[in-house]
Amino acid sequence: MLDEAGHARVAAAIAEAEAKTSGEIVCVLDRDAHVYLEWVLALAAALAFLLPFLATLAGFGPTAWRDAFLPSWQAPGETLPDLATVELYAAAQVLVFLAAVLVLRQTPLAQRYAPEAMRRARVHELALKQFLARGIHLTEARTGVLVFVSLHDHMTEIVADEGIYAKVSPEVWAEADAALLEEAARGDLAAGFVRAVGVIGATLAAHFPPSARNRDELPNRLIEL
Repeated sequence: MLDEAGHARVAAAIAEAEAKTSGEIVCVLDRDAHVYLEWVLALAAALAFLLPFLATLAGFGPTAWRDAFLPSWQAPGETLPDLATVELYAAAQVLVFLAAVLVLRQTPLAQRYAPEAMRRARVHELALKQFLARGIHLTEARTGVLVFVSLHDHMTEIVADEGIYAKVSPEVWAEADAALLEEAARGDLAAGFVRAVGVIGATLAAHFPPSARNRDELPNRLIEL
């Protein structure tokens, strides 16, 4: 968690880095718990298929469900007609599916334990949206960099504008990302942002020295969503 002191540390790191370069650095922390609906639906569908099937194998099939929940529908112990068996089995699958969707949406399974590729794609999409929404692509020399952290996804994304991307090695972004994740794993997210900004700032200073007026085009603060 970031308190006022943590915010101040990040803001100071951004200001210090930008004083040595014409580039701009923006840090965004996304606190939203994103529900991966496609993952929830897949889990719910699997449960809807497996649970009635396993119950039937265990001897608690459609006839037993009828006797337990619909005693007035037919005499207990009397075997269900084939059509009624299929209808009751299908109804059970639908009920399991709906119940699973409602429950899974409220659990960590809906986000934290979604497949990594799915979470990575969502974080990348969210980072690109923030890159555009914050006007980072509108800097004078196209030298803006976004450092994006999705708190509940435990993932980061660094997005550089085209003016930087063509000149800077991908290893630089990997180094900044690794520094951020290392400090976050230690429980000091502010330190992670500070280290990442330091790596990015040093690279920007080497490739994009400050201009004569060196305008501060974007806010030097950590933005929380």
